[in-house]
Amino acid sequence: MKANINLALQFTKFLAPAKLNLFLKIRDKRLDGYHNLQSVFQFINLYDEIFIKIRNDNKIIIKNSNPLIPKENDIVYRACELLLNQIPIGVDIKIKKNIPVGAGLGGGSSDAATTLMAINKICHLGLSKKKLMQLGAKLGADVPFFIFGENAWAEGVGDQLYPISIPEFNYVVAVPNIAISTSSIFTSFKLTKNVNPLKIASSFDLKKHEFIDNDLENLVMKKFLSVSLLMDWMKSFGYAKMSGTGSSIFLRPKSNIQSQEIKRLKPENTEIYAVKGLSVHPFYLTD
Repeated sequence: MKANINLALQFTKFLAPAKLNLFLKIRDKRLDGYHNLQSVFQFINLYDEIFIKIRNDNKIIIKNSNPLIPKENDIVYRACELLLNQIPIGVDIKIKKNIPVGAGLGGGSSDAATTLMAINKICHLGLSKKKLMQLGAKLGADVPFFIFGENAWAEGVGDQLYPISIPEFNYVVAVPNIAISTSSIFTSFKLTKNVNPLKIASSFDLKKHEFIDNDLENLVMKKFLSVSLLMDWMKSFGYAKMSGTGSSIFLRPKSNIQSQEIKRLKPENTEIYAVKGLSVHPFYLTD
C-alpha cells in the first residue's frame, strides 16, 4: 500500500454507529470452537465520535474517553497497527464513547471499522471495501458488518453478509450498569437441539421475523440477575429482546409518548436511549 502523506494535519470527525441484533439464532458449533449463527443487524443512530489526525511519524496515539479500555485491549489501536504496519505514517485518534461498552451494541467493532475506513479515505490508500472487510475480520466477527455499510442478514460467524431492507423503526434501548463479555457467553452456551436454518431474506418481514428470539437470552438471564430484572421490566411495555450477548434490551415503542414514559420511569443504574434505525452507515453518506 502507498499513502499520500501530503495531508492537512487537522482532526477529521467520523461517526461510528451502534447496531441491534433484531434476532439471533445459534445453528451449530464449528470445529474451530466458534458458532455458526443467523442474525439480522440494523444500524441505529447512537454513535461514538472518532476524531482522526494523520502524523508524519509512525506513532499511534489514542485517547479514549472511556478510561476502562486499556491500550493493549483497544480494538482501535489494533486496527491502526493492522492498517499502518507497512506505511511510514502514524495517527492521533480521539474517541468520544457514547455507545455503552459490553452491551451487545457493537461499539468497539464499529469504532475499529470506522477507523479502518477513515484512514483508508484520508490517506488515499485505495483499499477496496472487500479488502477492508478481510482486514476487519481479523479484529472481530462484527467488524466486517460495519464496513459492509448497510443492514444485513448475517450467516456463519457473522462474516457472511447479505443486504436486507429494514424500515427505519424507532427503538427504546435499555442498558444496565453492567458490561458482558461476548466470548464468555459463547463459551458457556450449550446447544440443546438441532436448529432448522432460517431462509435468508432480502427484506425484514414483521410477520416472519419480529418474534424470532435471541438464543442467548436464557443463558444471560440466568447469569446476570440485573439483566433478567431489566428484561422483565421492559416486557411490561411491549415485546422486548436482547441484542447480541447483552446487556442491552430493546423494543419498538408504540409511540413517542411511550418512549418518554420509559425514559421517565427507568430503573436505577440503567441508561435509556430512544433511537432510530438507519439504512446506511453514515460514512457512506459522505464518502
